[in-house]
Amino acid sequence: MKVVSQTVLHYGKDFLGYALRSVIDSVSEAWVFYSPVGSHGFRTDLRCPDTETELYAIARQAAGDKLRWITGEWTNEGAHREAIFEYVPDADVILVVDADEIWTNNLIEDALRMKDISEPFRRGLIPCVHFWRSFWRAITDDMAAPTRVIYPKVKNDDTSYIGLTKINHMGYAQRSEIVYYKQYTHGHKNEWRQIWFETKFRPNAQVDVHPTNHDYWNPVAVNALDYLPSWMAEHPYFVLDVIE
Repeated sequence: MKVVSQTVLHYGKDFLGYALRSVIDSVSEAWVFYSPVGSHGFRTDLRCPDTETELYAIARQAAGDKLRWITGEWTNEGAHREAIFEYVPDADVILVVDADEIWTNNLIEDALRMKDISEPFRRGLIPCVHFWRSFWRAITDDMAAPTRVIYPKVKNDDTSYIGLTKINHMGYAQRSEIVYYKQYTHGHKNEWRQIWFETKFRPNAQVDVHPTNHDYWNPVAVNALDYLPSWMAEHPYFVLDVIE
């Protein structure tokens, strides 16, 4: 069985190495599709804080000889994510590993096990735990679930949830510089709440913190290692009360 990972990338040096590390032992190839400009719907004249040189060095250290790095430009997020199919037509399982998402071993096991169920589906949906401004507070009750596993040899386009374990999403536990930039390239920029960065993210609000939806996402105290792999304690942000 050929299992590979796919990372679509424009920025993400805070957690890219850790995201790849979380799956690297389970894949034969780690594909990274890097774009020097945003592909998720919007572009900006702001300079991206993360460079290709920095990101490549991080990915290479984490993935070693398994790394497959592709640099290109894609007109939209769908095209960016679908590029993987041109390069791995023989893959049985694709783990969709965003640069700010950390997997756990049992989640990977669930993803591989679900490949052989009696009623196969093509796309596996996995909900997230969204860490908020630190490793110690998170939104744990969001059941929205992005596609994070693909079984490309299944010919239907059905979807289903994968297991009970959630992916650890660190997108709002990054440095302020990258979150500020992120809001200008995000696929939901048109829905982004005005002054969200100034009224919710920067002051570390603790209620109603979702960037596009009102009355949604209320962080709670968590023990980071109840969710994250133990080696995430090596991350320099692990000891911070608030990531600035």
